[in-house]
Amino acid sequence: MSMEKQQNCPICKQEVAYYSRYPKYLCKACSDLTTDAEGRPVAFYNTTVFGQGCQGEYRDTGEPYEGDICYVQGVTCKAEEHRFGGIVVQAV
Repeated sequence: MSMEKQQNCPICKQEVAYYSRYPKYLCKACSDLTTDAEGRPVAFYNTTVFGQGCQGEYRDTGEPYEGDICYVQGVTCKAEEHRFGGIVVQAV
């Protein structure tokens, strides 16, 4: 019997790598579907070349998106700086 821990994307249920620090993180495909409350597509990125900070922008216009709360298929999520650089999106 394997004792290996498993984790799944909370949106599509696809298996993802296990990270105890990010128990509700979205897979890459679902993370690419983030929107604001009205359904406008939003992308998040680091604010420094060293992989720090978290800023969002509207995909259609490039305008800044204020905040870190986003939605994927009606599920409230939060984007944040990943511990080792990059962005992680988790279901709230």
